[in-house]
Amino acid sequence: MLADLSLSTSLKLTALGIDGCRAGWVAAFRLDGKPALAIIKTLSELAPHLGRETTVMIDMPIGLVNDDSSRQCDALARERLKPYRSSSVFGVPPRAVTRICDYPRANALSRELTGKGLSKQSFYLFPKIRELDDWLMNHERRGEWYECHPEVAFAQLNSGIALKASKKTAIGRAERMTLLADLSGVDIALERASQDYKRKDVLPDDCIDALVCLLTAERQLDQRIVIPATPEKDERGLTMAIVAPA
Repeated sequence: MLADLSLSTSLKLTALGIDGCRAGWVAAFRLDGKPALAIIKTLSELAPHLGRETTVMIDMPIGLVNDDSSRQCDALARERLKPYRSSSVFGVPPRAVTRICDYPRANALSRELTGKGLSKQSFYLFPKIRELDDWLMNHERRGEWYECHPEVAFAQLNSGIALKASKKTAIGRAERMTLLADLSGVDIALERASQDYKRKDVLPDDCIDALVCLLTAERQLDQRIVIPATPEKDERGLTMAIVAPA
């Protein structure tokens, strides 16, 4: 069986990687020294397992703009991922737009504030963007939380070169698994995920993305890069930056 975080509130994590999935979130962490995966419905379920010094890397925007400006970290990430994976970095709309649960209204406000329409793909991420945005303001939150874009992380692990094959393909998954060699046992964790979770809940690439977030979280500060090197902060004081392996 996959690790179930709800079974042991005594489990304290030093590093954690998180990616969104259909069932909520998929979390990657170490259990008895080996990579493990668990599905959680909400980020608040992690609270008992996080300490003040837990490092959390999550594949979801941290820090949102309020007007027609764009996040510098997104523009720089797209440049790094040319020519193959730059489209994997979605434009993050203003916070006010992400607060709207109705697509026509959200699309209209996006056009009013930014002059640009809103893709359905971006809109479908809003519940998770809102959840994370609120969770980072929650007094019960623990740990140091950073935004990690999996494709940027894999490019860094690949000598700075973006991967050509999509993570949705067998070749693309195999390439990414090879780059996760520092996480001994990822193949076992993924095999268990495929056995114990249905594809309607979590996809293989969701798990792989969570695992590269974990790998990044386990890196020491001098073994990571921050994009941009001097990040901006949003109105809530959240740092708008993408972290990846150096």
